Amino acid sequence: MTAKEYLNQARVLDMLINTKQSELYKLRLMATSVSSPSITEKVQSSGDNTAMRIIDKIVDLQNEINLEIDKLVDLKSQIRNEIKQINNPVERILLTERYINNKSWMEIANMMHYTERQVHNIHGKSLKHFSKFH
Repeated sequence: MTAKEYLNQARVLDMLINTKQSELYKLRLMATSVSSPSITEKVQSSGDNTAMRIIDKIVDLQNEINLEIDKLVDLKSQIRNEIKQINNPVERILLTERYINNKSWMEIANMMHYTERQVHNIHGKSLKHFSKFH
């Protein structure tokens, strides 16, 4: 696994968590919009309850998200400790902003007052230095 692939694990996991949180939000909306049976409808006690199925899915998804968040926190901590070993503070900032804080290249360039091209050049050097510690 290259340094870039290793660092990208946190970004990808973060995006997956965000996707699942969006799914969870939609499930919660569904759960609150499930209509109750009208008085004239026959209620079956042994049948599947749509609201309960949705709630079960919500609980399962929330547990899955919590596990992935724990994994993400641990992974980011590990990556952060490895980034700290790089001597150049500009390279440390760039790697932290990209792989820990999930900033885009443009956001990093603006924050650091560099062009995107300069940021990409620094990034290449940063990856070479990072690979020595990883």
